[in-house]
Amino acid sequence: MLVRARALALTLVLAAAACLGAVPGTRPDGAIAAAPKVAIIVGPVGGLTSSYRNSANRVADAAVAAGATVTKAYSPSATWSRVRSAVSGASVIVYFGHGNGFPNPYSSTENRDRVNGWGLNRTTSNGDSDNWSTTMVYCGEKALLGTLVSTEGAAQWNYCGGKNGTDGISPAGNFTMVYAQAHYAPGFGERYQESDPLPTRSEAQQRVRNYSYPVLKLGAGGYIATAYSDAHEIVTRVLTQTSKPYGDIFRAGDGYAASRLVTMNHPDVAGAEVWVQRTTIANFHFGDPDYWYAFAGDPDVTPGGADDGLPFSDIASSPFVDEIIWMADEGITLGCGGGRFCPKDSVSRGEMASFLARAFALPVASDDYFTDDDGLSHEDNINRLAQAGITTGCSQTEFCPHGLVSRGQMASFLDRALGLPVASVDYFSDDDGTAHEEAINPVAEASITTGCAPAMYCPSGLVNRQQMAAFLYRAFH
Repeated sequence: MLVRARALALTLVLAAAACLGAVPGTRPDGAIAAAPKVAIIVGPVGGLTSSYRNSANRVADAAVAAGATVTKAYSPSATWSRVRSAVSGASVIVYFGHGNGFPNPYSSTENRDRVNGWGLNRTTSNGDSDNWSTTMVYCGEKALLGTLVSTEGAAQWNYCGGKNGTDGISPAGNFTMVYAQAHYAPGFGERYQESDPLPTRSEAQQRVRNYSYPVLKLGAGGYIATAYSDAHEIVTRVLTQTSKPYGDIFRAGDGYAASRLVTMNHPDVAGAEVWVQRTTIANFHFGDPDYWYAFAGDPDVTPGGADDGLPFSDIASSPFVDEIIWMADEGITLGCGGGRFCPKDSVSRGEMASFLARAFALPVASDDYFTDDDGLSHEDNINRLAQAGITTGCSQTEFCPHGLVSRGQMASFLDRALGLPVASVDYFSDDDGTAHEEAINPVAEASITTGCAPAMYCPSGLVNRQQMAAFLYRAFH
């Protein structure tokens, strides 16, 4: 049991709980299989289709060389039903073909039945014709997610699985999506005349944000879009460098330019980011700089998920990776879902309650202490914490489970849980007179914290999940 000798205040509570044992932890299974499946799609692009098939075959050769199995869905047979079958269970999906994103010059509305997806053959009888009104169909975000309804576009409903079932696609967990030579996917648009305007950075960011959303929603670990004819190299890195974070895999690409990279948080996917950069490719768009290479997802996630021996796919580059592994091994954390830990996310009061209740194996509470946690996943642990005297809530009847934990509050939680003696020294200058000062100093004296800077504790700063792992690890070692 995880009981440090100095946890005097909880001696009786923990003794009573000893027979319960530690809460078992589970390690999410997000690893790529021993022989990962790579699905390659080539949509109809008229006279360019043959060259796209050649590029796709180059990707296939690279995937096989890396030990993967390959499933192809090439025009003129790249219909929705065949593509959907091809990508089922795929660890990597590569798409060559027309892109249709948003913002675009055709509509002021993001028509999600046809944007942010794939341009496919309507039937197998029209060759490589890419007439979008008769032979090709854009199966967009809603087709991928399986949310098409009969009131969507007729072509999407008829040819993107709508009337024959709206189940969407089902790739493997933590899959990688690679867009090769597809308009909009990395940010560039359709610029056929030199006088046509170049996209702004904001437009490029919105295109990547929108295009990446459905695959990230489906559980993709990473989204990489390139116009640099290097999809085969990207796939090789994804398959052979499974413990390397996606951010590093992206940086190794032909199109990467550190001085041009611009990042932002993904507005629609927690923990994910959008990376775009404006560079030049000779003979592309009249030699003008454009947005040819992009990434979306959590840059700390790895393609291999737990295959690298780590319990979560997004902790390889964390400075507290060992502490997070310890938390998982002891059953203190189950992650944030999807095989991830979300190390940089702030800790909520509800999460803090669950961390502490599991760490100290607190017994089930006999009372319901608060009115604002009913039905929440952390309710049981919040009551355990209250019964142990570790929390009195944020008011007489409320716990504020969604509130974020400050460094000062964290110190008070740990001080009460561990029953630390009064400190002999005032360690920091920025907590004088604060409500948590008397808890911060004992936590410092116990070597659980060294502050945020010399003589500074930053008591109002928020605690993120990887920092919480470090604090808890030190509390028990």
